Amino acid sequence: MNRNMLRALAWLLCLALMLAPASPAFAAEQITIRAVSGEEAELPAAPETPETPETEAGPSDSLLDNAAITEMVQDFLQKKNIPADRVGIGYCYTATGEEWFHNPDTWFYPGSMYKVPLMMLLSERIREGEVGKDTQIGGLNLDTVFEYILVNSNNDYAHMVRKFLIDGQGGDEIWREQAKQYARLDSYDERYLLYCYFSPRYMTQVLETLCQDPDRFPGVTEKLLKAEPAHYFRLSSEMNAMDIAQKYGSYLDQEGSNWNHTAGIIYTEHPFILTVMTKNVGGYESVIGELAVLFKDYTQGLDKTYDAWRQEQEAKEARQLAAEQPALQSEQAAQPQEPGATVWPVQSTTRPNQPETQLQTPTADRAARGQRAGIIVLSFLLAAAIIGGVGAVIIVKERERRRYESYRRRFEEELRQEAMAKERAARAGSQQQRPRPAEARPPQPGTPGAQTVRRPAQPARPRTPQPNAQQPQPSAPQAKPQPSAPQIQRQAPSFDRKLWDKDEEDE
Repeated sequence: MNRNMLRALAWLLCLALMLAPASPAFAAEQITIRAVSGEEAELPAAPETPETPETEAGPSDSLLDNAAITEMVQDFLQKKNIPADRVGIGYCYTATGEEWFHNPDTWFYPGSMYKVPLMMLLSERIREGEVGKDTQIGGLNLDTVFEYILVNSNNDYAHMVRKFLIDGQGGDEIWREQAKQYARLDSYDERYLLYCYFSPRYMTQVLETLCQDPDRFPGVTEKLLKAEPAHYFRLSSEMNAMDIAQKYGSYLDQEGSNWNHTAGIIYTEHPFILTVMTKNVGGYESVIGELAVLFKDYTQGLDKTYDAWRQEQEAKEARQLAAEQPALQSEQAAQPQEPGATVWPVQSTTRPNQPETQLQTPTADRAARGQRAGIIVLSFLLAAAIIGGVGAVIIVKERERRRYESYRRRFEEELRQEAMAKERAARAGSQQQRPRPAEARPPQPGTPGAQTVRRPAQPARPRTPQPNAQQPQPSAPQAKPQPSAPQIQRQAPSFDRKLWDKDEEDE
């Protein structure tokens, strides 16, 4: 591996370490969606079935006072002048697992609330290793995808996740069929599979599954705790100061029906789950926020009496077991036993109305999370220090190499310039020593190249006798010597008197 590859690898690792902690915050800043959102699909006209308000009552030994909850909700709806059939409510007190519902099996179009079971499916596949942690959806890593969908309620990436889970095997009914495992419903409305309709009972039980085993769905609860600060269940200041993992859903269909809902886990001393679903309710966010305050106050009252109620239930179970023990022993003694078989007394392992799994709360495991976060931070710092040292060594070596290359190029340029100067000097000296060619003499008359000078015709004149003795004729004026020039200049031919006289005789 050469130096360039090492340098590139070091810089990429440094960049990844710097961007990894900031990626969720960066994603949250990039997309902020508060508009009406939901699953973009052409919804059919919902069948108008007359719904009568329904409230379920709990067992006689229930900690919940169902009559008191029913009266509280009915008084609130009357005060707000809201028809009872336009609201569906689901409530679960997780310390006992008891539930209370208002219109539990009325099916509403959930809007973006469908993203909770959708991301639970994806999260469970990641935990089981069916989906790699380095998988990208839409060019983003999985942590950023969870941030966009559960915190910012982004529809585009939710559609990508739906296609990813289906994997070309059919339509959206596939993942909805798989999401049935998170609830305990005996039957589903046909609109659940066809058009993604939810009921308060279904959504409440989905959140119960999430609350009972959050480690089964890594990343879901953590993202929901960051969703919608100061809105819906967090609308009031007293609720906004609490830990709330919530998801809203809002949709305006083609017929003008306005669906608005919120479901979440509210972390009081013993967390409770609340689902509020509305259809054509004005000021829906205020209604949802005030209902959250009512159920929070009621739950905090249950927390004060929970310890005494639990002791009473344990004492009642002990009395019941003591009463049933003789009958069970006599029944076992009456049954024939195989030789060598051991008869064990029958013991009760569960309490009625008590969930088998102890629920985890943010306050209970905050110390463990802090320790894990500290280990992760120290690991990142150590890796950053090692990579920084390697990068520094590479940078120093690279600077030395560049300096050496600069000096070498400068030295070679000086040698080249010096050689060129010597070559030019040698060429100039050879030109000075070379003999110069003699100047060309003008051609004589009668020789090839001589010019004949003709004078214009003149009238004949009488000839004068020529003396016997020839006298010297004046010679033609000689041309002044021209200064030497780089090129040899040819002189004009001299005037010839004899040729001029001969021409006159011919005329």
